[in-house]
Amino acid sequence: MARYHNHKIRLTPRYIEALHELIEAELEMMKEQDKDYSECWSWGICTVGNFSKPNHLYLTFGDEESRPKGMSRNTCVREDC
Repeated sequence: MARYHNHKIRLTPRYIEALHELIEAELEMMKEQDKDYSECWSWGICTVGNFSKPNHLYLTFGDEESRPKGMSRNTCVREDC
């Protein structure tokens, strides 16, 4: 579960879907803008940390060679416990 200070919080389906949409939009934008390296934008992961910190969302992107094992979708949202 994600946290807010020391409190565990449950991410809502709407919030999770919004993060998937954000990752998809960034992948699309960067493939278009960074044509020389568009293959570097194959997948993205958003790790949600502690909401009390300004950097509670951590985004990671990569190419097919660096895709995490078992990652079948192009986007993933996970919680950093």
